[in-house]
Amino acid sequence: MGTKSTMKPPAKPARDKPASEFAPARPDVRDEEILRAALEVFSEKGFHGATMLEVANRARASKSTLYMRFENKEVLFTALIAWGTRQGTEALEAIVRDDTLDPLTALHRYAACLLRLMMQPDKLALFRIALGEGDRLPELGKIFSRFTRDHGVKLGHVLATRLVREGLIEIDNPDDYGHSFMGLLQGELYLATLLGTIPRPSDKAIEHHARRAMARLIRAFAPIRKSSRARQS
Repeated sequence: MGTKSTMKPPAKPARDKPASEFAPARPDVRDEEILRAALEVFSEKGFHGATMLEVANRARASKSTLYMRFENKEVLFTALIAWGTRQGTEALEAIVRDDTLDPLTALHRYAACLLRLMMQPDKLALFRIALGEGDRLPELGKIFSRFTRDHGVKLGHVLATRLVREGLIEIDNPDDYGHSFMGLLQGELYLATLLGTIPRPSDKAIEHHARRAMARLIRAFAPIRKSSRARQS
C-alpha cells in the first residue's frame, strides 16, 4: 500500500496576486503579530537565512497557524512589504484628494510626507533586506518596488496632472517625470540614511530637503516659451 503524499501544490507566484491577498487593509491582531515577528527575523537573517519555523517561534505561533495564513516564505515576505509600506499611506492619499490645496502646496506636502514614510526605520529595514538579496532573488526587488516606489509615483502623477493643468510644468514622458521625481526626492539624504552613514534626519530636515527637491523638479519641467522653442528649432 503506497504512502499518501503530503506535498503541497505549487504556490501561486506572488507577483500574480493582488496586494489585498497578502495584507488586508486592516489585518487581524494575529496577522500583525506574525508580521512584526517576521520583520525582526528577516532584518536579522535576511530573506535567505530566515526560516518559517523561526518566524513562528518568534511570533509564539505554531507552524500550522503560520502556514495557514502565509503559505510560504515568499508570500510572507510580500505580505510584510504590503503591510509595512501601507502604514501611513492614508496621509498621502488624503493630500492627493484634497482639492482645496493649490498644486504646489500639495506637491510639497506630498513629497515631504512620502520621504518621511520612506525613511521610517521599519521601511528602511525592508529595503535593506530586498537590496541584500537582490542578486540571488531579483523577484524580491520587484515586489518591494511594486508596493513602494511604484505606488508613490502613481499618486505623484495625479498631482502632476494638476500642475500641468495650471501651466506650471510640461511633461512629454511620464516615466521620465516619475524617475526625476523619485530621484530628486531621495537624493543623497535618503542614500546616506539607508547606508547608516548618518542618523535619521529630523522631520524638519526632511521637509527642507523635500521642498528643495521639488523646486528643482518644477524648474526641470517648466514650460518652454514659444520664443525658446523657435530658437531651439
